[in-house]
Amino acid sequence: MTKRALPVLKALVPLVLAWFIGRMIYGNWQEVRAEPWRLDLPWLAVSFALGAAWHLVRPLGWTRLLRGFDHVVPYWEIYRIYRKSELSRYVPGGIWQFAARIYLTRRHGVSAAACLAATILDMTLAALAATVVAAWHGGVASSSLAEWQRYALFAFPLLACAVVYPPVFNAWAVRLARLLKQPFRPLEIRTTRMLGIWALYVVMWALLAFAMASFARALLPGLDAGRFAYIAGSYALAWVTALITMVAPAGMGVREGILGLLLSQAIAAGTAMTLAVAMRLWVVTMELAWLAVGLLMPRTAQPDQA
Repeated sequence: MTKRALPVLKALVPLVLAWFIGRMIYGNWQEVRAEPWRLDLPWLAVSFALGAAWHLVRPLGWTRLLRGFDHVVPYWEIYRIYRKSELSRYVPGGIWQFAARIYLTRRHGVSAAACLAATILDMTLAALAATVVAAWHGGVASSSLAEWQRYALFAFPLLACAVVYPPVFNAWAVRLARLLKQPFRPLEIRTTRMLGIWALYVVMWALLAFAMASFARALLPGLDAGRFAYIAGSYALAWVTALITMVAPAGMGVREGILGLLLSQAIAAGTAMTLAVAMRLWVVTMELAWLAVGLLMPRTAQPDQA
């Protein structure tokens, strides 16, 4: 019964949260309408330009991680694979992102174990980078989170650092591969290289956070510098919190609910929830745009490998 109920629960969570968000927007519709909404195209362009870091850097980091497993794949091939698999996050089930990457990298000779391991490392490094950006105002914004979420955020960096430390990673990954009877080549990457990828992700996250704050500024012309910085940090905090407490495809609903609650500490509640939903739509728009960029890039000749 538990196995049957869990998928149903995961499907219901986004619906419940969507109802909660919609209810809050509806209940505060007058204050939402009172906001001086407008679309400032220069700020929107700034947001798109800064958001480029997220879409270009993560495939680069994943390429470097795959090389640690002795798999060398051209960057633009990885870029296309990464962007396609990221869209599969929105399919209910939770496994399609990983299944898509395994399927798409197989023609380049990348083993399933190496693909999954590199994906786990990439996600962990990205989350660790997000905690750095979120720490800008964590003491203020985190008060909006549940107590268990604050404890999870505190414990996560300690656990994550152990996961990405190459000797520790190889120790548990090799044992897991043996248990699952899967071939696995240990990760061969220096700790300094791993730190370099993480530092690159920190820069990437800082630019993405400012990209989302710039998007908010594009819609709300009266946004001052203090609230601009608060929105940037809130987006990072909502992202990592939703990842740790993942119960919905791509964090849908969860991330918007958390982000709306965080933003409501700086702007009106109805406006905050509306802005959180608008940010999700903007993120999806950017994902589709950058996928189109990858599809337009010329392909690299690569023979199929069994």
